[in-house]
Amino acid sequence: MRGSEKFSESLPNRRFVVVSNREPYEHVYDDRGGGVNVRRPAGGLTSALDPILQATEGDWVAWGSGDADFDVADQEGRVRVPPENPRYTLHRVNLDQRDIEEYYLGYANQVLWPLCHYRPALTRIRARHWARYESVNRRFAQAAVRAVGSRPAAIWLQDYHLALAPRFVRESSANATIAQFWHIPFPPPEVFRIATRAPLILQGLLANDLLGFHLPGFVANFLRCVHQELDVKVDFERRCVQLPKHTCWVRALPISIDVEEYQRAATVPDAAARISRLRRRFAPNGEIIGIGVDRMDYSKGLEEKLKALDFLWGRHPEWKEKFTFVQVAVPSRTDIEAYEQLSEKVSRMAWAINERYQTDSWTPVHLLKESLPSERLALLYRAADLCVISSLQDGMNLVAKEFVTSQVDRTGVLMLSKFAGAVEEMVGCIPINPYDPEDLAEHMHNALQMPKPERAARMSRLQENMRSIYDWLDETFALWGAAAAREEVPFSTADLWN
Repeated sequence: MRGSEKFSESLPNRRFVVVSNREPYEHVYDDRGGGVNVRRPAGGLTSALDPILQATEGDWVAWGSGDADFDVADQEGRVRVPPENPRYTLHRVNLDQRDIEEYYLGYANQVLWPLCHYRPALTRIRARHWARYESVNRRFAQAAVRAVGSRPAAIWLQDYHLALAPRFVRESSANATIAQFWHIPFPPPEVFRIATRAPLILQGLLANDLLGFHLPGFVANFLRCVHQELDVKVDFERRCVQLPKHTCWVRALPISIDVEEYQRAATVPDAAARISRLRRRFAPNGEIIGIGVDRMDYSKGLEEKLKALDFLWGRHPEWKEKFTFVQVAVPSRTDIEAYEQLSEKVSRMAWAINERYQTDSWTPVHLLKESLPSERLALLYRAADLCVISSLQDGMNLVAKEFVTSQVDRTGVLMLSKFAGAVEEMVGCIPINPYDPEDLAEHMHNALQMPKPERAARMSRLQENMRSIYDWLDETFALWGAAAAREEVPFSTADLWN
């Protein structure tokens, strides 16, 4: 099983425990028949880790979000998965509505998320949200400690929802080595200190033996925050923090996708027929197709992208009826006012553009507010001539990597925001500044005219440098193994970029 060999080699004789907000399997009631269905929430990390948990027979701790989750679990919220061939135990944490509103929608997504995406004006700091965030983190940590008991364990926490949990685990389990990956940007001290409990967040993260971020810049920001906010010894040269009983090593580990999965999806036997149907749907007159795939989030630059498209058709009317843009906007956090307002504004902007430029046989913008499975996305990526990623701030952006991997014909052009982490490793893309929509429109105009040989050469360079999520896992486990053994942890591949 890919990844499991490296885990067993780097962290031998340890039980593997993953702790995340999202669960790998969700049990839900069938509205029609009353039975229970099993859903596998989408996500590259989930897909990559699930086989490793199966191979190592480990444990996964997560929020039980399905309406039938606790009816199929035992009294402690445990259920064996996968359902068709149980190999490991899923430990579900039961969150009530107040937990969701205050821990998840509150502190995690109205304090940490906006601050880490450089949007302090959108923070909503409330004492009750912090209290709930702390208590829920403690419950996740307790579930992880119960899962391993006294056995040696390697506990891997995921993301900003669980910043306090490593400290709670370390206080309760002397026989565990702990790591965490922070999937979003990490801001500089000037921004992060807006979170009034910033020192406690930092203390929680420092309880890890290995702490991973996407980019060296995020590593530097974290270490600067620790240096300014806490009275501890920060070694900037070795990129670690020395604490009384352990050392927290901080490394840049840019995540990737399952490259083979997207290549397979883009080259299924009926790919040509399915792509032809997509083109007839969105470009019935043979128009050039542009694509954007984003969550409906203020960090993704959707408004700026639509402004740029408006400038493109307004200033270069030769692209009317010759260029169509398909924007997939996956609904997200609809219970938060800022997200609801953004969704309404994006809809109005797309409608206004279509009202201004459309003809009887041509629609400029197709706005799809839905989540598409990877099988459909891969074919849409392959069908597209242009992909525009306009993030205002992004930890990585895996859409860029999905598009490149799916472009087996090497005919598309990738336009990638300078503020997306992926731009640092994607040589061959066209870097763009989404804050300047007029300039972005000109870059679109130039990209649409790019000769086929240049398109192919750029895409070849992008594909040559593509790393898989399994490369990421192997490197993470290797570094974690060194940290667990109290050895000098080498720099990661990305640490050597600068």
